[in-house]
Formats: sequence, structure tokens, C-alpha cells
Amino acid sequence: MDSKNSILIVDDEPALAKTLVMIFERAGYTAEAVFSGEEAMAWITDRAPSLVITDVIMPGMDGIELAKRVRESYPDCQILLFSGNAETQDLLEAAQQEGREFEILAKPVPPQQLIIKVASMLNESRPWQ
Repeated sequence: MDSKNSILIVDDEPALAKTLVMIFERAGYTAEAVFSGEEAMAWITDRAPSLVITDVIMPGMDGIELAKRVRESYPDCQILLFSGNAETQDLLEAAQQEGREFEILAKPVPPQQLIIKVASMLNESRPWQ
């Protein structure tokens, strides 16, 4: 994966993760999907994406823990949390108490809004902005 404009989607719902990959590929990004935090860390070890978009509530390693590990090991990688679960707020508050700040979007997000957010995080302009 070319690390410029590359996005790793991490979500334990394969249909959602694959849909996001299609949305980003249509917008000109290189995107791949994995379905757990553990799988994401193994994947990132071999490739360095520009951005990791991760669900927060997942079995095993949750998205906050994944974000912490990515930020520690790959400080240039952008991180965007994505959640539709009320439990997320407690996890975010715990991370903030540790001095960690992460951006989060609530599910569902219209595809155009998601693309605009990602382009902004990657310091890009897209024609529809």
C-alpha cells in the first residue's frame, strides 16, 4: 500500500468496513479493511498508512487501545475514531485523563462528510469541498 493517501479501516463489522473501503477508493484513496485491533497492529507493522479509521467498541483490543498503540509506534499516522455506541464516551474520557486526545465521529456519517473530514486530516483538498 502506498502510504500517501492510504487508509486502514478497522471495524469488527466486515460489511461496514468493506463499504468504507469502497467509499474511499471511489474518492481516490488506497484503502484496506481489517476486522480487529490485533489484526490492525499486525497489518500496520508491515505497512504504514496515512490514516487509521477505527471503530471504538470491538471485541479484544478496543479502538482506543489501538489508537494509543498506533500513536506511540507511528506518530505520523493520523487516527480517526468512529463509533455508534454510547459506551464510547467513558473510554474517551479515560483516554483524556491519560493526556490523550483523539478525534471521533458518530456513526452513521454521510459518506461525503466522512471524505471531507479525512481530506482535512490529511491536509488535502477534494473537488467537492
